Amino acid sequence: MKKLAVVLAAVMVAALALPVSAATIDLGGKLTSEVYHDFVQGAGGSTALELSAGIGLIGKQNVRGVVKVSGMKWSLDLAENGQIGLPNTENMSITAYLETVGPYWTGGPSVATRIGDLELAYSPFILKTKAVDGISVSGAAVGPIGIEGFYGWSGGQAVRGALAKTEFAGVGLDGALVKVGNAEADYMAHAAAVPMPGLAIEALYAAQSNTNAAAMRAAAAYKIPFLPLPVTASAGYRRTGEAFAPTFRSTEKGNPLEGQAGVAAITAGLDTSVAGFDIAVDGEILGRNNDGKLDDERSIGAAVGTRIGWVDVAAGHKISQEDLTTEDPSTTNTTTLGVGFAERPILPNLVMSASYNATITNFSLSGMRHVAKAAVGTDIGAFRGVSISGMIDTVPEDGPGRQLGVEYGAPCGVKLGYAYDDYANNAKDANRIYAGLEVSF
Repeated sequence: MKKLAVVLAAVMVAALALPVSAATIDLGGKLTSEVYHDFVQGAGGSTALELSAGIGLIGKQNVRGVVKVSGMKWSLDLAENGQIGLPNTENMSITAYLETVGPYWTGGPSVATRIGDLELAYSPFILKTKAVDGISVSGAAVGPIGIEGFYGWSGGQAVRGALAKTEFAGVGLDGALVKVGNAEADYMAHAAAVPMPGLAIEALYAAQSNTNAAAMRAAAAYKIPFLPLPVTASAGYRRTGEAFAPTFRSTEKGNPLEGQAGVAAITAGLDTSVAGFDIAVDGEILGRNNDGKLDDERSIGAAVGTRIGWVDVAAGHKISQEDLTTEDPSTTNTTTLGVGFAERPILPNLVMSASYNATITNFSLSGMRHVAKAAVGTDIGAFRGVSISGMIDTVPEDGPGRQLGVEYGAPCGVKLGYAYDDYANNAKDANRIYAGLEVSF
């Protein structure tokens, strides 16, 4: 909280202290606040703030200051004589920076400069983070080569890096280098091309100096000509060293390194469309022992999908084998079925979306997984702005097994609602009513 107060005070003082040469000042932002009562965890609330001050100076330079605060939560413990807990700063995030777009000398090229908390995304393999404070410059160019760079610090050590990208003879090229402290250097090279009509190829190599580990990716897709049907063939190769873990790589869910440590794999596939049906066949052979051998798993699968009226229908089957080095590899058959439709009017002033997916393992109905979702929105009389959503998952993985949400957007701007989440881990359960308000200025 002290840091927040200091940052906000600095922004306001800077705005008031601007010389008369400041032609325009544009203040804006967003404040979001919510209070709730959870029937399991008690009462509490959360607040998020985004404040932006844009300043136009003589000479057409534009400076923008931004402060964002999220994750500020407080709680009311009725068991402790109704004591209100101070805001929990453990998960609170404060982002503050100044940004300007313009040249560094009269008549020079315009570049974007940011000072403060940086948002860097050179490649998910080596650099995609918001954890670095410092200065970054983007949008610079030397001839046909675009250049970006930054210098900052994180966790008590210096972090610096650069990105260059260009196109040569129809091939898109980009490369990046990131230095973390004195011991770690991460680098990446990437190329993509369309050497002939219907053929697209792509390759990437990334490495980490302090672990001597690397990651490689290669992929190609070719639309086969002279066939009565539109057929596209694809193939790919990937390998990731077990120790490849650059400090500032992407850690978002679904990033290209998730679950790939020590993995090498070759993939291949065909897909086509015929008579309104989308058909795909694919296969993979994979190894997990960080030795580059493809001797641990293999799989082949097929999927088909179509639309009947406004309903999407899909089905697929996959055969997987593991422990390929043994005399008796284990085999798993997985069948998937799905049906659903996107949001559409069902009745006047009533819209709905719904989906159902089933997964059958080894043709056994006893362990069948069902996932059903539905959402309804109304715009009828007193119920204008009411939305209802629900979900049931009979075999939940990381998410909840049951969900129910009801929300009403009142004409005054307040959002009232009820949320229920049922997890296998009861500590994550939620059963709450809430009220929230958001204002932009």
